[in-house]
Amino acid sequence: MERDLRRDALLAARRLLEADGVRGVTSSAVARDLGVPDAELGRAGLDRVALLEALYESTMDRLLAFLGAAVAQQDPDDLAAQVEAGTHAIVVWCGTDRAGFDLLMGPGFRQAVGARAAVRQSVASRLGGAWVPLFDRVRRTGAPCPPDADIPPELAAQLGVYRRLLLRANPALGDDLPLGVVYLMTVGWRQIFGFLCMLSFDPAARPVSAFGDAIPQLNRSLLELVGLVPSPAVRLVPVPDAA
Repeated sequence: MERDLRRDALLAARRLLEADGVRGVTSSAVARDLGVPDAELGRAGLDRVALLEALYESTMDRLLAFLGAAVAQQDPDDLAAQVEAGTHAIVVWCGTDRAGFDLLMGPGFRQAVGARAAVRQSVASRLGGAWVPLFDRVRRTGAPCPPDADIPPELAAQLGVYRRLLLRANPALGDDLPLGVVYLMTVGWRQIFGFLCMLSFDPAARPVSAFGDAIPQLNRSLLELVGLVPSPAVRLVPVPDAA
């Protein structure tokens, strides 16, 4: 019975997130949505922190599934198509599910992380970790990664923390992930994240479908960063029209 309550509570939390954002996800609101007493959620260990943490992980699961499906549609030997399709998918998902993006990477993140380090590190370890196999292949094609020795010590220390999280998510690599590759991933992510913030956090922002050539230009800028040329065979997920 508790498992059903947890499932139903998570579905209710997702509805509240879509309707009212992170601030709307409270244990009382979930209880009202389900028609159960607040105390019943409490007995199941479903306070607000637990609800937000579970909602965070399930939302990350949805994003990673969307990303993985987009990459899997490409020819497995077409690295440029995989990188572009993945970049495009992240932008489409985050730009369409703005409440989900706020929860995962925006102001809502601070309310969702609770005390668990695994949640605090989820973007780096899970989302970043999902990109590591592609970037590992990119660097083996001769991507313009800076030599580790050329990275300033202060920056190298920060990249080293990120590198440990990425390797933890990709144990098959052992210790074989140069800091230069992590640097390249970080620069690429900054380009994507800046665009997503503009798209998602401005109340007057246009729907993702109205950005026209801006998304293809972003896709291609990341390809240029890693030394790839656009693939004519890429298959991109469609950009949904505004409701």
